[in-house]
Amino acid sequence: MRSAIAAAAPAPRTWPVGVCGGVPAEVLAQVQNGLVGTAQGRQDPAQPRLRMRSVSTVDQLELLQHGEIEFGIVRLPCPAPRLVRAVVWDEPLGIVVRPDHPLASRPRMTWEDLATQRLLWYERGCAPGYAETVPAQLAALGWNAQLHPIDHDQQALFVHALQTTGDLVALRPRLAVQGDPQLAWRPLPAGVAPRERLAVTALAGSRAAHILSRVATRHDWPYLP
Repeated sequence: MRSAIAAAAPAPRTWPVGVCGGVPAEVLAQVQNGLVGTAQGRQDPAQPRLRMRSVSTVDQLELLQHGEIEFGIVRLPCPAPRLVRAVVWDEPLGIVVRPDHPLASRPRMTWEDLATQRLLWYERGCAPGYAETVPAQLAALGWNAQLHPIDHDQQALFVHALQTTGDLVALRPRLAVQGDPQLAWRPLPAGVAPRERLAVTALAGSRAAHILSRVATRHDWPYLP
């Protein structure tokens, strides 16, 4: 009887989620808990399931429009007028270097220190909007950084580039690299540091957008219609 009931029961719904590169595991767990909920580490079998996969920001809008993903996770700002957004991560950026980098021993850097360094940064297709906004903010603060683009979908390449290039630094929130012995984090020089904001997105007017609006209200995620 149990086998017959299981065979007749509808399969649980699956919500595909596109994830841009470099999203911390804590953010994925927060999105998982927010959208479908967990109970003692186990998902309620009656709830939909999330299937997360790596999808560049520029491809997410097309996949959302065609229904191939229900939600996306992107860095803001993201120039896509047909999306609604719920911010799930908002942290100040700091300098990331290898532990034996000459600047790693300094408790705080100056803009003059950073003027001799290149910035390991996103290719434009990885994070449009964000990839242009942050360097412009740094320039206004005093650092016209020479950019060294890399595909940030692969953490191993990110770490390898920092370890093997002498004049290279990166920008990440402290929580994103905390506990990684291969990386050291230092605050930016005095001033209002640029921030990294990650948001869950859905196509405006869709069922997913209505779900996201309710979830954002329940979890106090800033919602940007």
